[in-house]
Amino acid sequence: MGPSAILLILSPVVVPAGMLKYRSDYRQYGRTTPLGVVLLLAAWFMPMGVLGFAIPFFAAPRTLLQYVGYALMIFGLALSLVPLHAFSPNMVVGRDAPRLITAGVYRYSRNPQYITFAGFVLGYAMTGHALMAYVGVALYCIVAHLTARVEEEHLERVFGDAYRRYRETTPRYLFV
Repeated sequence: MGPSAILLILSPVVVPAGMLKYRSDYRQYGRTTPLGVVLLLAAWFMPMGVLGFAIPFFAAPRTLLQYVGYALMIFGLALSLVPLHAFSPNMVVGRDAPRLITAGVYRYSRNPQYITFAGFVLGYAMTGHALMAYVGVALYCIVAHLTARVEEEHLERVFGDAYRRYRETTPRYLFV
C-alpha cells in the first residue's frame, strides 16, 4: 500500500476533524485558533498528498493530455494569485476580513481562489496516468467546498444583510 492510499484511508478522519474544528472556532471565537489552523492545514494536505504521491511532480509531457495538464497547471496557478490581490497584505488566514470583498473576480464568484486552484490540481492529475490522482482531485473539491461553506456561514454572521445580498447575486463558484 502506497502513501496515496494511506492518506486516502486517513482522509475520512482528518478532513472532518479539520473542518469541524475550523467551523467550531469561527462559531465560538469569530476566528481560527492555532489548533484550528493546524487541523485545517492537515485537512487540506490530504488531497494534495493523495495527488502528490500518486504521480511524480514533473515528467516531460509525452501525450496531448499531459500537455493540456501542464497548461492547465500553469494557468490555474497563475489565476489563483488574482483573487489574493483583493486582500490587504496584512490579512492572515483565520482572521476576520476588515470589509466584504465583492469587486474584481469576486463579482463572478464568491470563491475564485478555490476554482482557479482546482484548475491547477486537475492539470496536475492530467500529467500522470494514475486513477489515484483523480481521487485526489475529488477530495480537493470536497475539502474546498466544505471550507467555503464554513467561510460563508462566518461571513453571514459578520456582514449580515450585505453578505446575504452578495450571496444572492454572485454564484458560489462560477455558474452554481
